[in-house]
Amino acid sequence: MVEKLTPVICPYCGVGCGLYIKSVNGRYAGIEYNYDHPVNKGSLCPKPNDLSFLNSPDRLRTPLKRSESGFKEISWNEAIKEVASRLKEVLNKYGPNALGFIASAKCFNEENYLMQKMARILGTNNVDHCARLCHAPTLAAMGRVTGVSALTASFEDVSNSEVIVIWGSNPAETYPVLMGRYILSARKRGAKLVVVGPARNRTAWHADLFLQLKPGTDIALANALMNVIVNEGLYDREFVEKRVEGFDKLIGVISKYTPEAVEGICGVPSFLIRQAAYTMASTRRGSLLWSMGVTQHIVGFRNVIALATLAALLGWYGKPGTCVGGLRGQNNVQGACDMGALAEFLPGYVKVTDDSGRARIASLWGVKELPSEVGLTLPCIFREAEVGKIKALYVMGENPVISEPNSNHVVDGIKKLEFLVVQDIFMTETARLADIVLPAAAWAEKEGSFTNSERRVQWSFRALDPPGEARPDLAILISIARELGLERYFPYSTAEEVLSEINNVIPSYAGITPDRLKKVVGGILWPCYSVDSEGVRVLHTEGFRTPSGKFMIIPVEHQPPAELPDDEYPLILTTHRVVGAFHTNTMTGRARLVAKRWPEAEALIHPATARRYGVGDGEVVKLVTRRGEYLVKVHTTDDVLEDVISVPWHWGANVLTNNALDPETMTPEAKVCACKLVKLGG
Repeated sequence: MVEKLTPVICPYCGVGCGLYIKSVNGRYAGIEYNYDHPVNKGSLCPKPNDLSFLNSPDRLRTPLKRSESGFKEISWNEAIKEVASRLKEVLNKYGPNALGFIASAKCFNEENYLMQKMARILGTNNVDHCARLCHAPTLAAMGRVTGVSALTASFEDVSNSEVIVIWGSNPAETYPVLMGRYILSARKRGAKLVVVGPARNRTAWHADLFLQLKPGTDIALANALMNVIVNEGLYDREFVEKRVEGFDKLIGVISKYTPEAVEGICGVPSFLIRQAAYTMASTRRGSLLWSMGVTQHIVGFRNVIALATLAALLGWYGKPGTCVGGLRGQNNVQGACDMGALAEFLPGYVKVTDDSGRARIASLWGVKELPSEVGLTLPCIFREAEVGKIKALYVMGENPVISEPNSNHVVDGIKKLEFLVVQDIFMTETARLADIVLPAAAWAEKEGSFTNSERRVQWSFRALDPPGEARPDLAILISIARELGLERYFPYSTAEEVLSEINNVIPSYAGITPDRLKKVVGGILWPCYSVDSEGVRVLHTEGFRTPSGKFMIIPVEHQPPAELPDDEYPLILTTHRVVGAFHTNTMTGRARLVAKRWPEAEALIHPATARRYGVGDGEVVKLVTRRGEYLVKVHTTDDVLEDVISVPWHWGANVLTNNALDPETMTPEAKVCACKLVKLGG
């Protein structure tokens, strides 16, 4: 019997915790805590404490091909040839833009890099991943105003802040280690915690000030806070004069957003808005962090612009003890974005429309040219599939049938495809619709690098043997690329070789070499421009990476959500996450202890709303929107506002949500729509 302890990075949220996997004869046997890891120092949330899904009998073990009688097992040789031939067939018949590729925030940097490279060399920028559903507005907006699409500093700086603002996020459940080790430790030292959101969640329980706003009114509230800060001279005058551009334009917009006027829009009392403004302006060492409660709106891009501007007025950039940005929901959302798994960006955030940047990467890859047209984003891939423009789709480690808002239209789009290949560790709801299903190794059964929310790149080692014939995503992609005739562009056999190419292609990763990464517990923060660098913890210390070197103020106005309550749909629906379920629940739903504790969804409904509809705790009701209907158990609580219903989305609630898009980033408005409640049997 061979027992081993192997260091890995947690496969769940973007905090990037380290732990050990205990194996016996190559099979998962449990976990051990890594007390030396700088991010979590041994702390873990419930999810990685039970990784028994790795041993699930549901794991995919052999390639599968759809037949008239269901799926049948085929060899890897047959599967690779089938995928390559079907992709070639569509390419030759319809052209490269009839192809779509969906990468994964749960896969390594190296694998996401290869998938986007394959798409581009085949001639299309139709490659995207789930960041489109969460932090595409953060990437675009922070890139626009600061020049860098990432968190401005480290978790350590959050813990050294004197005021911490959490907006549209619930780290107590979604990032428990960040909450416990950094946010609450700061609070114990005297930091003030301000929480903004539509529900009094577990994070709000710890708040000094909680601003409970109506879903979809974030800009109005942010502008009101700025109104107070500017009108009462509370802003960081020196920072604004030296390092901010466009301040005068802002004054004209925020002047009409008085706390009294905004109270009627967002429902937050004017005195509380003023108190929050005074609290935020009490220090020049503060952090402002957000998540999908800010970004999943038709104004997600502008929401982020408003929050980033609020932080600029306070001078919360470029110094220790300050941190501004979006908390990534999956373990490698940041890394997949860095790698260019986005329709509008090549690796390193080179715009596909940037002629010189595109030519540089084409030269490094050894191709004459790369496609210059912005590709289809994740929601648009399915919309174009519905109308017959996308003919073939390659999905790696994503489950859009559950994760996409208005998910019924995803199914409709998939059914119109001529070919769908899904590469995953389980037969997901999306895989069930595929023509070919490829069994992938889970993260602990392969190795590569992840990048967490604070730009920390870390190596996760192989701890286990894959089940059956399952293969690492990297190996599968290389095999398919070679079968497509792209072998000269895919000369790799290991993740280390791919990372070495990334070092050459992405300047901010240049010093993050495989050898260095494997030796450093806790990894290296980018940007790291050479092997002599330890990486940069705090960005923007001297200037912003904008054309002027200054923070670029872009004033934004409040705009109502795409869909408001009416006589037919009189309630507001929003969504949230719970600590024990992750994303589409593919992994956590098969972890024995976790699934037992969090077995199903519960809709949070205010007692007054529940009484009006004659429903009580534990009762199953039907929620209906213009897109679908959903059965769910009721949990009455005054943590939500009257006439607002909040549902965890892990169990399929996205049949209800709205896929109206933010015009800047094509991110859907999953956080607010009109709904009605139907009492069953009533």
